[in-house]
Amino acid sequence: MRIGFFGGTFNPPHNGHLRLAEVWRERLALDRFLMIPTGTSPHKTPADVPGETRLAMCRLAAREAGGWLEASDFEVRREGRSYSVITLSALHEQYPDSDFYMIMGADMFLSLETWYDFERLKTLATFCAMPRDGVSAGELEAYATHLAAIGCPGMVADVPPMDVSSSGIRERVRKGLPIDGLVPTSVARYIAENRLYQSPPER
Repeated sequence: MRIGFFGGTFNPPHNGHLRLAEVWRERLALDRFLMIPTGTSPHKTPADVPGETRLAMCRLAAREAGGWLEASDFEVRREGRSYSVITLSALHEQYPDSDFYMIMGADMFLSLETWYDFERLKTLATFCAMPRDGVSAGELEAYATHLAAIGCPGMVADVPPMDVSSSGIRERVRKGLPIDGLVPTSVARYIAENRLYQSPPER
């Protein structure tokens, strides 16, 4: 099988995530696509919403997107930091004889060589990115060429991203502003019903 996946805090998952998944699903002719919310990320401070809550929102988003998208609890239920090399190794065991495509943000793509156990990581997947936040497709393509030269397969899709972010959505909720059209309808309902993001997180 050809399996795509992306990880992240998904705090909350939004329509930009779904568009990203759809673009790569079509471009790579993927058989499955997994959303894997992090437990404890090595790249970010701990999310102010528990992993189980973020997983629940991912499941709602996946259900609303259709049967091609799935939410995985792998990183939420395991202890310790959510290193991609551990996740990918587990996915290879779960889905043997499959090709994996890891979808990521432009900033993450450009920092791949600094990731934990990069020498093993680069053998486990093809790494895929799109331009965002001032990073051009040309810059990503140049880095993909560099990665290929050191044995790490990479791909770039020159598709403009949606102007939406999880941090922006959280801020809108705190200000009492609508988030219609920014997140799946079921996720917006879940956020409202559970009163998520309605006050600044405790420090």
